[in-house]
Amino acid sequence: MTNESDYIQYFANLRQKICKTSESDNRLYPIFCKLASKNVDFFKTFKSNKIYNSIVENVCYKSGIQYIDYFKNNSLIINNIEKFTINDKLGNSEKFEYDIGSFSPTTLQYIKILSDLAHYNLNNYNIVEIGPGYGGQYTIIRQLFKPRKYTFIDLESVLNLIKTYVTTLNLDDIELEYLHHTKLNVSSYDLVISNFALSECDYELQDLYINHIIKNSQHGYILYNNLRGYNHVEFANIIAEKNVSISEEKPKNSENTVLITW
Repeated sequence: MTNESDYIQYFANLRQKICKTSESDNRLYPIFCKLASKNVDFFKTFKSNKIYNSIVENVCYKSGIQYIDYFKNNSLIINNIEKFTINDKLGNSEKFEYDIGSFSPTTLQYIKILSDLAHYNLNNYNIVEIGPGYGGQYTIIRQLFKPRKYTFIDLESVLNLIKTYVTTLNLDDIELEYLHHTKLNVSSYDLVISNFALSECDYELQDLYINHIIKNSQHGYILYNNLRGYNHVEFANIIAEKNVSISEEKPKNSENTVLITW
């Protein structure tokens, strides 16, 4: 395959197939993100594409129930639950009927994370997210808070998809920054977020994020699944001056995942 039309046909053929997550599929992820950001038909259904699901939008129904159980007593979240349906309006995500309404499990995961973060009162915060997917966490945060600035760090094709997503939802009314990791400067933030992304980077890239962002950020919320690079204990020791807290992921979806906060 040498041009965009070849990839469009290739992905179109895959739509009706069941694909296992594999290393080769993962290499197609940035290519698919590029197509979804540019091609209307792909954008309409990108969340249900098997290539995309190998990386993002792959939370199961049962986990959705566990997330609801986690935040159901949070009045701020429950009183505004209808607002969060906005995240399932684009991309044709797979939704299920829960006792709080119809949601994709991935959106419920983002809501759960917001329930953990809401005590900060994120209005006027300068936030950075490492590995932000299509911008789902940002979209959920924006239903309750209006940060001063939000920075997305990812591959260029992924950033283009985020731009398309948040612009379509009219959520581009604050200062947004889209950064490729090769263009990082030493910067300070009020909050750094990374959901299962930082821990999937190699040592070199983790060191880049640690030295340019994490050591200079006042607060952090990192779901760390110990797939590559430093394990969570090594990572916490490197940033020990941040008064790091390591806790069990709640609800527990993987034996290897912990929550690192400061």
